[in-house]
Formats: sequence, C-alpha cells, structure tokens
Amino acid sequence: MDNFLLAVKVVLPLLIYMAVGFMTRRRGIFSAENFKALNSMTFRIFMPLTLFFNIYEAEIGETVRPGIFLFAVTVILLQFSVLWIGYTRSIKSKPDCATMIQGTYRSNFVLFGNVITASLSGESGLALVAALAAIVVPVFNILAVILFEVKRENELKIGRMILNIFKNPLVDAGILGAVFKVFHLPFPTLLQQPLATLGDIATPLALTALGGMLSLGSIIQHRNYLLTAVFGKLIAVPVIALSAAIMMGYRGDALVAVLAIFASPTAVASTPMAQSMGGNGELAGEIVAATSVCCIITIFLFVLFLSGKNFI
Repeated sequence: MDNFLLAVKVVLPLLIYMAVGFMTRRRGIFSAENFKALNSMTFRIFMPLTLFFNIYEAEIGETVRPGIFLFAVTVILLQFSVLWIGYTRSIKSKPDCATMIQGTYRSNFVLFGNVITASLSGESGLALVAALAAIVVPVFNILAVILFEVKRENELKIGRMILNIFKNPLVDAGILGAVFKVFHLPFPTLLQQPLATLGDIATPLALTALGGMLSLGSIIQHRNYLLTAVFGKLIAVPVIALSAAIMMGYRGDALVAVLAIFASPTAVASTPMAQSMGGNGELAGEIVAATSVCCIITIFLFVLFLSGKNFI
C-alpha cells in the first residue's frame, strides 16, 4: 500500500497541472495557440534555468561511482540506437518517428528521481541521483537535438548538427551549469534566488501547457502510437535496464537510481522540444500524459518486485 501511495504522490500533481490546462482551454481562457506559445517560452527560459541550477547545486562529492555512471550512459545510448533503427523501419512519417524515439528513451528523471529516491533511499541515494542527473540529463538533451536535426534534414550534416546542438537552450544551460560547477565559479547571490524560483515553475507550467494542448481526437488518432510508447517506455526499457543492472551486481541506492532513470515516464521537456524542432508536438504531449498516468501501476509493480527480492 505504501508503494502505491508513493506512485500516486508522484503522479497526482502532474495530473492536476494537466487538468488545469485542459479546463483553461475548455473555458476559452487560453487558446491552443496561446498554450503553444507558453510551451515555447517554457522550453527557452524556464527549463534551462531548472537544468542549470540542478547541475550547479548538485552535491557530487563522494557519490561519484564511475561504474554506475558508465552503465547509465551506455544503456541510454544502446536503447537510443535500437529505438532509432526499429522506429525508422516501422514509422514512415519523420516527425512522428522522431517523436516516438524521444518519447521512449527520454525520461522525467529529475522530477521522479528525487521523489522515488527520497522514499526508497537515504541521503546517499539522493546525492547519487543528483550527480547522475548532471550527466544523464545533458545526454538526453544532446541526443534529442541530434535526433530531430537528422530527421528534419533527412541526412547527417555534421557542421549544422553541432551548431544546432550548441544553439539548443537546454544544452547551453547544461554546459554552463557544468562550467560553474567544475570551476567552482560563484553565482551572484542576488540573482540566484529569483532565477532559481523561475526554474521551479518550469514543470508545472509545461504540464499546464501540455494539458491545454491535449485533444481527444488526436489521442484517438494516435492510439496505436501511444500504446506502443507506453509499453516501450514503462515496461520494455526498464525491464531490460533493471535486469542488466541486477546481473551486474547493482543493489540498493545504485539500483534505485537505475529504476528512477529508466522506469520514469517520458520527460515533460520532450513536448516543447518536439514542438520547437519539427517533431509532432501533439503526439509528444500525449505520450507524456499517457506515460505519466500509467506509471502509477508500473512503478508500483517494479518497487514491489525489487523490494520483495531484497534488491533495494
């Protein structure tokens, strides 16, 4: 029962934010175009602030464990490659294909990682998740830029792709946060609190915008895509990642971190990313909504199994 309540505690705020957006549009307060503009603003301003401060404030210290860092990045790269090959063969529409790949490999690690780890691990677990986020989230963002650039241009143009990677606000924020962290650069105290507060509203604002853009007709049209994305993101990917981690001997905090990375629903940032880079923004938002709802069940089952086997 406690594990179920944990999953509900994580997901319920997301559903409330989306419901507010949906009702705001239904009542005519905001139009779909207004929400798209809000989504773009979130992607270009608020989410980069969130990412910067997540990296800048991460307490890495003794939590650095090269093995788990290498494991996480390797699994992300492998699943990205497999999804690229598989979806490219089966989905002809390039915007839909890119959106499905992103929706299956990219997880809401920052939000769910902290909540899951806070309930299942101690301070050492939270420190490990914070350190992993400083690596994993930039990898997610760089892969997303490469994905949409290649799918949009129909070919790999190295120079343009590299330029667009560094033009992406999330990538820039990640690099800047890493520079401040590595070189111990002080951030102006007067600016830190207001900017960090702006970053804190990124997730609620993005989910509210997502709810305002949801369309029942579009959901029905994309039902096969959504079923595939939910199965891939919440069942296939975490089962493979957790199985590999267990076979490699990871237990406790490290396994909880793997669970948080690979069993979390699709990242909220994937919607504005798809919308801004030529993907299917509606489908991206629907994948976030569907995986966020369904993860109540899947995370509960994973936690129940792992704790029952004394792996965590």
